[in-house]
Amino acid sequence: MRSLAACVLFSLVAPAGAQKAPPSAAPRAEPPRKLWTEGGHGRLPADLPVTMRAFANLVRSIGPAVVNIQTLQVPDPASAPTSRVRGQGTGFVIEKSGYILTNHHVVENAELIKVRLADEREFSARLVGRDDRTDLAVIKIDAPGALPVAPLGDSDRVEIGEWVVAIGNPFGLDHTVTAGIVSAKERRDVRPGGATTGYYDFIQTDASINAGNSGGPLINTRGEVIGINTAMNAQAQGIAFAIPVNMAKAIVPLLVDKGHAPRSWLGLYPQSVTPSLRRAFALADMRGALVSEVVESGPAALAGIQAGDVIVEFDGHPIRRADDLQWLVAMAPAGRSLPIAIVRGGKARRLAATLLPAAPGDLEPPVEAPAPKRASPFGMTVSEITEGIAREIKAPDRKGVVVMAVEPESPAADAGVERGDVLLRVEDKPIESLEDYGKAVRAVPKGEMIKLLARRDGRHLWLAFQKR
Repeated sequence: MRSLAACVLFSLVAPAGAQKAPPSAAPRAEPPRKLWTEGGHGRLPADLPVTMRAFANLVRSIGPAVVNIQTLQVPDPASAPTSRVRGQGTGFVIEKSGYILTNHHVVENAELIKVRLADEREFSARLVGRDDRTDLAVIKIDAPGALPVAPLGDSDRVEIGEWVVAIGNPFGLDHTVTAGIVSAKERRDVRPGGATTGYYDFIQTDASINAGNSGGPLINTRGEVIGINTAMNAQAQGIAFAIPVNMAKAIVPLLVDKGHAPRSWLGLYPQSVTPSLRRAFALADMRGALVSEVVESGPAALAGIQAGDVIVEFDGHPIRRADDLQWLVAMAPAGRSLPIAIVRGGKARRLAATLLPAAPGDLEPPVEAPAPKRASPFGMTVSEITEGIAREIKAPDRKGVVVMAVEPESPAADAGVERGDVLLRVEDKPIESLEDYGKAVRAVPKGEMIKLLARRDGRHLWLAFQKR
């Protein structure tokens, strides 16, 4: 919702070379904390005849959990408007104490969030957590008593052609109900708002979705939420998209516990196998993620993964294409040794890699990105000093590593690290390469203070922060 509560407009990109989307399943070290009610318990039967009365019963069951969200947003510095913008969207209660699931873009840059329930009561809401990469957010209201909740279903079991109902607030019209069918699944070449990064695996529906429906539930005839309505096409009717609810189940506990979705880093650049690549590498089929580059001294390199390997399984999950690997790596636990199955030279091999935590909000390096960089748990990204970078920052000796980006409100930002800083030492270890940097960082125990000697504008300075 960049303006008046529109569902995000989408664009389609050609499959070849595009960054694909992840599967909705995600590996986890432990079962996720249950902050919702699972469907299938005393709700509408799965094979209920789809009559108008059936839809009415469904709406009567789920409608009270759907809410209207109104926001007052700080304008984006890059946009033309300079005054605060009022926005509107939809959400639904997933936990009786007041946790509400919606879209990230509904509450993005909001300094004020108001929630109106189906019974017309209004409450101020606070942002609990958000994740722009999946376009999901959780907000919380404090309302007396237990609130009605919308049970969550299993989006992996959704079938193309089954009936679905959407409930939302299009154009400010509270609790508008529309019906349709699931038109397609696993739409991974859709780009909401023209986004270039993110994890996408949309359910396509022809249920009418309009501006203001963002964040509302897509419901099956069993009375379960199977998707979060997110994207629409203003030029074509009958084409709208919803985030699979299983993806939300993987993200929601992280948003509630941490406020964001921490991700892990493998340190390689994957691409999907095309027919020509299959032939060139003499592969049996087009399954897997082809490794185009391995970041020096990253987890993949330390595990023995090489450019030209095809990753066909990660932590027990089959890999069909590159986006599968990116999602699974992002959601896998850092610090544990995870099995990886590869094909190299036509022969199957099994390896194991210990992932590193990525900075909050960072993606696994994009498909076919050109330059090796290292994301760190401190909230910054560092790179080797290439000849071009050396000329730009006036570092002819090319010693150290250079800070390429710093995440806002991260430990690095709080310590005063800036883009362009050259890190010369970590603790008492001199840094001349990414390998030196990685070893020195890993040697500092979690929770300890870490000291960095940096060069900025020709002067040296110490920086320090706690390793999380």
